[in-house]
Amino acid sequence: MAESGAKSAKSQATQKYQRQQRTNDPDQTRADILEAAEDQFARRGYAGTTIDSIAQKTRRSKRMIYYYFNSKAKLYVAVLENAYARIRVAEAKVNLGEDDPRQSLKNLVDFCFDFHFDHPTYVKLIVSENLNEAKYLTASSLVGELHRPILQRIDQCLRLGYQKELFHQVVTPMEIHMTLSGLCFFNVSNRATFSAIFDADMTSAAARRARKQQILLTILGRLNTTMDGFVSDFS
Repeated sequence: MAESGAKSAKSQATQKYQRQQRTNDPDQTRADILEAAEDQFARRGYAGTTIDSIAQKTRRSKRMIYYYFNSKAKLYVAVLENAYARIRVAEAKVNLGEDDPRQSLKNLVDFCFDFHFDHPTYVKLIVSENLNEAKYLTASSLVGELHRPILQRIDQCLRLGYQKELFHQVVTPMEIHMTLSGLCFFNVSNRATFSAIFDADMTSAAARRARKQQILLTILGRLNTTMDGFVSDFS
């Protein structure tokens, strides 16, 4: 009994120390607040979210939240910036420099579809800000800059496709990005209603592979792509 009590006391002391370390770490504290705030804003929207609900979720005081972000509006903008940065940073690791630019686009479809599927909170957050008519997003000077690299990388991919005479229709990088984002986004944002109306399977591994191929073929079709020797299906 004495040994068991000693272990319990040691465990409690360790947990207390870890909590203190997290509280004393500014970067971790900020990250914890952003994570809790993203969950709340995605679930309740900007108007329905309060600093009280975020404080309760993150177990940080309202005073601490205001110390780091000054206001609810500034916290919301920081959440948006953090969410967009997350996808853009992950996207930067996608190989868009394949010798075959068709494969580069396939890599991008694979990533974009899976990211949206795996991050439904991100999708809900963006839906919420669209309902706000991007009122708060326009306060950010960062988000626009975050999106420049992907357009440049898509442009390089398209140029290679034209040089190799694989793509025969001129399409802007913005259109490719818009089409890809829209189709991947829809699969999450409208999944509940679409599945209910049409009794459609949108979540199984087979359904996701098929949808990825449909998205890829849509983009390659828009580019009037030569398909000889290219495998478009996803294994």
